[in-house]
Amino acid sequence: MSNEPEWRNANPETENLPGKGRIIIQCIIGGIAIMILTIIGIRIRPLGLAVGGFALFFGVMMMLRRHKFNFKRSLIITIAGFLMLLTTPRFGIIVGFAGFLLIAGALGLIVLGLTKAIKLAWDVGKYS
Repeated sequence: MSNEPEWRNANPETENLPGKGRIIIQCIIGGIAIMILTIIGIRIRPLGLAVGGFALFFGVMMMLRRHKFNFKRSLIITIAGFLMLLTTPRFGIIVGFAGFLLIAGALGLIVLGLTKAIKLAWDVGKYS
């Protein structure tokens, strides 16, 4: 087809579809993973300590690499690991507050991913 370049670039919103789709999937899967690990970590204390410690260590090591594109993800992982460590011991109100923050953050990530998916579908459908 000789007209291929014309229709390929007809919709400028679809240029970054793989990147936008990757962000949507990361938000939704990340929120689900944080929620499941929080619930399992609160129920099974040693597993919560292990997962929280690993997430905190991994997040700090990612932050030390100093890549600008990894900073947001590594900050989220570090905070989630720290809060997971706070949910395991018996510190009274801190345990409930840390668990609430983890669940609320997980729900926030899921909602963010869904709103980005709806916005992307709306933008792509607008040009069809």
